[in-house]
Amino acid sequence: MKLGERLRGVVDNLSGGGETQRLVAENDLLRERERQLHEYMRSKVNQLLRVMGTLPLRAEELDDKAMRELDPIGIVADSFAQVLDHLNTINEKMKLANDEIQAILTAANVGILVVDAEMKIQAFNPKLREMFLAAGTDVLGSTCNQVLCGQDVPPEDCTFAKIMACKIGLQRQEWALRGHHYDVAAAPIKNRFGEVTHVVLVYNEVTERKQMMENLQESEEMFRILLENSRDMVQGVTPDGTFLYVNRAWRQALGYGEGDIDRLTIHDIIHPDCKEHCLGFFQTLMATGKGGVIDAVFITRDGTTLPVRGNISCSFKNGKPLVTCGIFSRTDESGQCQ
Repeated sequence: MKLGERLRGVVDNLSGGGETQRLVAENDLLRERERQLHEYMRSKVNQLLRVMGTLPLRAEELDDKAMRELDPIGIVADSFAQVLDHLNTINEKMKLANDEIQAILTAANVGILVVDAEMKIQAFNPKLREMFLAAGTDVLGSTCNQVLCGQDVPPEDCTFAKIMACKIGLQRQEWALRGHHYDVAAAPIKNRFGEVTHVVLVYNEVTERKQMMENLQESEEMFRILLENSRDMVQGVTPDGTFLYVNRAWRQALGYGEGDIDRLTIHDIIHPDCKEHCLGFFQTLMATGKGGVIDAVFITRDGTTLPVRGNISCSFKNGKPLVTCGIFSRTDESGQCQ
């Protein structure tokens, strides 16, 4: 070592210069570590803020010293704790709502089917399985046209296709499948862009109702034929005096056509001498429900008198008279009302 360097080292030792350099170096290291710590804190705070949907901190808004004093990580952590508590509450409510929906689906006496936009089955309730599926069959992910209709291609009148096309709820009456009939109600589920993501279809079997209606129509037709071919004059009159029904014998006896009946009332066919008696009988009948035999005189279309004897009764609904029914036959009497 040169003499000058040795002398400089001796001077530095005597003056404490070596310790000063060490302290300066340590101070620089501490400053660098503090800077890195501040950068780390700021980056993590900003990361948490972005997760919460908040804009990151800017240096001019919060400097390093203020950031240390405010403890933003602690503040954000508290906010996260509140958010998590809120999410837990929401999850509990959603679970309760889901349990309620499942209970409703299970208890529903109609078949409920949920399919996605590709027509694939996503969910269904026990009643739908009972109506359409064999026990233990796994159909989730299969298309409903394959499972329900038994076709590889959806039918032309497919309810699902109509929903996807119009994007509104629809109802379909008496859809027929393998000898059964169903009323079908369908509704779309849309995302926030208005796109249909799922379709809910509700099936209500109406096979028995349809059969009952057909039987009723057959009975009504048979009853109508009997009335139309009866020799007695049959009339149905509402409480306001208009005719609800008259049979062919009635029309022929009084000389009216089918097109005339709508503009006639009971007042038009009763002889003036019988009106007080007949209308009083009708009023008592509708007030008490007590019918019976009545002798009256009708007036035909051409003004001829027609003595008749009839039996009249009254039908009621909710305690109010609905229609009076009279069955009349000609008499040989000269027109006495009694």
